[in-house]
Amino acid sequence: MSIAAAPHGTTPGARTARRIRPLRLRLAGVGYVTPAMALLAFTLILPSLYGFYYSLHNIRYLKANEFIGLENYRYLVTDPEFWHVVIRSTGFTAVAVTFTLVIALSVSLWINQLHGPFALFVQIVVILPWVVSHVVGALLFRWVFVNDIGLGMYFLEQMGIHWFKPVSDPTTAMAVLVGFACWRTLGFAMLLLLSGLKSIPQDLYEAAHVDGATARQRLFAITLPMLKTPMLITLVILTVSNLNNIEGPLIVTGGGPADATNVLALDLYMRAFAKFDYNSAIALGIGMFAANILLALAYTRLVKSHG
Repeated sequence: MSIAAAPHGTTPGARTARRIRPLRLRLAGVGYVTPAMALLAFTLILPSLYGFYYSLHNIRYLKANEFIGLENYRYLVTDPEFWHVVIRSTGFTAVAVTFTLVIALSVSLWINQLHGPFALFVQIVVILPWVVSHVVGALLFRWVFVNDIGLGMYFLEQMGIHWFKPVSDPTTAMAVLVGFACWRTLGFAMLLLLSGLKSIPQDLYEAAHVDGATARQRLFAITLPMLKTPMLITLVILTVSNLNNIEGPLIVTGGGPADATNVLALDLYMRAFAKFDYNSAIALGIGMFAANILLALAYTRLVKSHG
């Protein structure tokens, strides 16, 4: 009777099998991602929790002693120099990301019009600073553009520019640091934006051209709106990269002159390994970790909402 009463000629066994099959697929998916999640928990989550535990204690000789609660965080936020570093880092990141996005968009639009081996050559040249080791790239940038015997300084002197002293003036030192950040991340931003340009249907441009739209109108009516998602993703990733980059401040400018280029990542390094102030250093590290988590959440939200 139960078989005859089954709708659409299906048996209870068949319906049970259909319910079990999605469960098996879900369990299989969990099995596939479990090793990666375990590795992530072991290398990122557990050390972060351990660091937060340390930040609630007074640290002496790299050991957690008496429990002091949020005292390390209170000490950090009441340090006037910390807020100077925060303001300096915010300005540096905003300027570096803005310049990188503008230059990367311009280069992407230019490369998108090129064809053949020359287009490939230009892409390799632009992406090269991003694929090499960050330490090697920072050393090369310093030797070429910062040192007095570098090629960059030599060409400036040949053009009669003797006033430019990269590491002697606070303004020029920050400009050099911004230039390094743009030079290092330009290739990555260019790749993301160029992939976005390649995904725009050419029919839109052909229709706009037939309607008499100028190149400027096509740029603002088609290209930029269609690039909104790649530009937002690039913005978030560049922000995270510049906030956490230490190679540039440490190697290119050394944080000077007079702490003019001392940003958050370098300040964390100096507190821990130069001043041996582990209490404020670990509090700053946990704070930067929380900021990175928020930026990562913003990134995933952008991908989901504009994907």
